[in-house]
Amino acid sequence: MTILRVALDDRSYDVHIGRFGAGSVAERLAEALGEPSGVAVLADEHVAEVSPHVSPLLAALAARLPRVHLCRLPRGESAKNLAAVERTCQWMAEQGYDRGSAVLGLGGGAATDHAGFAAAIYQRGIAFALCPTTVLAAVDASVGGKTGVDIPAGKNLVGAFHQPRVVVAELGFLDTLPARERAAGMAEVVKAGLIADADLFTRLEANAAAVLGPEQLPAAIAAAVRVKIGVVSEDERERGRRAILNFGHTLGHALEAASGYELLHGEAVSLGMIAALALGEARGITQAGLAARARGLLAKLSLPVDVKAHVRPEVVDRIEVDKKRRSDRVRFVFVPRPGEALLADIPLPELKQQIVAAI
Repeated sequence: MTILRVALDDRSYDVHIGRFGAGSVAERLAEALGEPSGVAVLADEHVAEVSPHVSPLLAALAARLPRVHLCRLPRGESAKNLAAVERTCQWMAEQGYDRGSAVLGLGGGAATDHAGFAAAIYQRGIAFALCPTTVLAAVDASVGGKTGVDIPAGKNLVGAFHQPRVVVAELGFLDTLPARERAAGMAEVVKAGLIADADLFTRLEANAAAVLGPEQLPAAIAAAVRVKIGVVSEDERERGRRAILNFGHTLGHALEAASGYELLHGEAVSLGMIAALALGEARGITQAGLAARARGLLAKLSLPVDVKAHVRPEVVDRIEVDKKRRSDRVRFVFVPRPGEALLADIPLPELKQQIVAAI
């Protein structure tokens, strides 16, 4: 079991990582939420259907907190849109949840983003907690207070900063996670190593075959969360350093949206990181050979690495609506060497041209 503190003054909270059991998870949630007037559990419908951990957790919560009701969210990315959030808010109103209520988000990154955004805007903001059920959600989406949804123009263009009261990553949920989902989450772990933890990147290279196993995965998740906490604690609202967490996401988000979300987020980020490293090498910023090292590691983790097969002109054009764009420039993240990240504002036409040339 690992407990990590996100230090944000009066918005500080803990991230619990381990195998706890329903009673212990409920106890940690109840302690952090205090005395809410009710708890709306917003759960990915697939998780609610297949996971053996959901019913015991709901029962344990209901024994400790009032008016615990389950709302099933559309599966995966189908939950990340304004229409889905509106339906959730309407359901919460019909259930009589007031400003003293709280939300519990249960699911992968899409469900936790949905739950956090709904909590941020319902009654002008209510408390929430998160139980991530995927590797991706545990290491990235559930930590840091970024909440939001997609619109047709692009990924995460509508959202709010709203910190949870607690994050409890019950790793038992990962036991029923499909292999593809498990692998996709590792892209964000690799990202953490590349941008801020060279030792983590080296360990992943040395143990790629075993890192997804039950013995090594908890430590890998905890290491990635430590990286994110360090960055978020320094720059909560992405006014500076927090932007390094977007490494691989500029092209990654474009690839994800262009695929109609057939590419999982981690799969798109895998491709985006390789492209960013290749561009960095072409510009003389990134250590020669690092793109090949990352490609080899990501391939061993069963992530896609053939960037050329996925990048088309319409994909690159989608960078124009990326949320990191400022006027005619994009704040792009480079990795000169493992454990180090560099931000550079690049003119959009130049960036689009050079990405195509580099890959």
